[in-house]
Amino acid sequence: MSIRKFRKQMKPFIIILTVVFILSLAYGGYESYKTSRANKKAQEAMLLNKDYIQKIEIERAKQELSRTYTDRVDKDIVDILAFNDVIDKNLTLHIAKDLRVKVPSSEIDKQYDELESSMGDKEQFRRMLQVQGLTKDSLKNKIEENLLMQKTREEFAKNINPTDEEINAYMSLYSIPTDKKEEAVNLYKSEKGAEAFREALLKARKEMQIKDLAPEYENLVEKTAYEEDGFTITNLDLARATANVMLGQKISKEDAEKQAKEMISRQIKISKIAKEKGVKVDENLDTMSQFQDYYVGLAEKARDEVKPTDEELQRFFNENKTKYSIPATADAKLIFISIKSTKEDDDAAKEKAEKLLVDLTPENFTEKAKTLGNNQDIIYQDLGTFGTKAMVKEFEEALKDAPSNSIVKKVIKTKFGYHIAYVKENDKNQQWAVEHILVVPYPSDKTVSDKLEKLNKIKTDIEAGTLALNDKIDEDVIQSFDAKGITPDGIIPNFIYDPEIAKAVFDTELNKVGIINPNKSTIVVFQKTKEIKPEEANFDKSKEQVRSDYINNKVAEYMSKLF
Repeated sequence: MSIRKFRKQMKPFIIILTVVFILSLAYGGYESYKTSRANKKAQEAMLLNKDYIQKIEIERAKQELSRTYTDRVDKDIVDILAFNDVIDKNLTLHIAKDLRVKVPSSEIDKQYDELESSMGDKEQFRRMLQVQGLTKDSLKNKIEENLLMQKTREEFAKNINPTDEEINAYMSLYSIPTDKKEEAVNLYKSEKGAEAFREALLKARKEMQIKDLAPEYENLVEKTAYEEDGFTITNLDLARATANVMLGQKISKEDAEKQAKEMISRQIKISKIAKEKGVKVDENLDTMSQFQDYYVGLAEKARDEVKPTDEELQRFFNENKTKYSIPATADAKLIFISIKSTKEDDDAAKEKAEKLLVDLTPENFTEKAKTLGNNQDIIYQDLGTFGTKAMVKEFEEALKDAPSNSIVKKVIKTKFGYHIAYVKENDKNQQWAVEHILVVPYPSDKTVSDKLEKLNKIKTDIEAGTLALNDKIDEDVIQSFDAKGITPDGIIPNFIYDPEIAKAVFDTELNKVGIINPNKSTIVVFQKTKEIKPEEANFDKSKEQVRSDYINNKVAEYMSKLF
């Protein structure tokens, strides 16, 4: 048979083989796809709108919430809260997308770097992430999500523009002093922004669609738990209330749930009273939000009903006189400057450490080290037992091959200073028991004097206004802070307690610059920007504040009786 004839006869057979081969590939691909999709589906918790939520995300949320509650809240309660937190988070991220909220990568990197540096050791930080089931990228994703949610809430606050009338009413409601108007505006915008965000999130929850829900999560979806006097309480409402009870006291889930229901009943009672008095709320809100709005509305109604006489106000003023006196306070710009040791200071510390080393033996080390005392220059510590990578590299390297019950022959230099190390035990260079003396190269009197002289030269320029007092006045500035409301006894609000700084500020004239040197390593340069002289309480001056406080006091008494 000729080759040409053979080929002609084989052609239909080859075509059939090719078709079979292609079909087998397609079938194999389909089976592979089915297996892959089945595996993927097994890992999915649900389809929320158009996004698949992974089971791992919900399980992590449960673990994180359980850690936050330190295991004081029942697991069933935690599961409901965590599941719905995941829903709220994903809905918030969609709201962020709709509002075009963005997070710069620089902010994400900054937060990541701060977390990493807080651990002190990058390898230890990496291991911690592994334990949490995280990588560098997944942690950055979590940081981005958290920042997105924070900025989304802030976005709602930006659109709040209160009138003077609204702010004055707000300040009166919460007894905010008239000189705190700026703070009141910020608080008002924050609160109203939070309300607007709450409404947007609730709208998103009502419109959301959940499909392909894994069976193990069916009981965690928000649904009606019970109804009372026309109010619908969901399992999520009840879980939140129960969790609050369990956090406040150590009781069983059953007892906590009983107390939670009693508390909800009291809120329903207050809401019904508020309704009777004409308070209206947005009934599209969730039940707990309605309770909150009914409470506030009833309190406002009660305020309108309190009409104090001058005699009642005077009596209230006399009973609370100290509250209306004006204490002495001052504001100041504070600049903290580090005094860095020079080469001469470093050499002196090294020499001191070397002299100490000469007289030390394993037998007298502990006794002599304790007599040196602990201060800024020399520190004695029993470091206990530690393994590899627990100490800085230079310190650990010096300990290697040092016999047990011996003193390392040379002083060890690290970023902390100069160490004299007594190795009580060396377990095959894997573990050590060590005591040490650290000699710190602190600035000498001359170094401090030179730095003070330099700063005093620029003091006149700052007072004259030709040079601004900021963190650029010196290369060693470590912190700057606008301190407001400093008190003579040393309280610097939102910062520190420091009588020495406070005294220096009050002893300095307004707008003048002061310089103090509280310790060997720090200089504080400050400029007093404001001072309020103390005043005795005066009824006529404080009358409106007294009226607001009196009314709020009566409203609080009324509301506490109802609750």
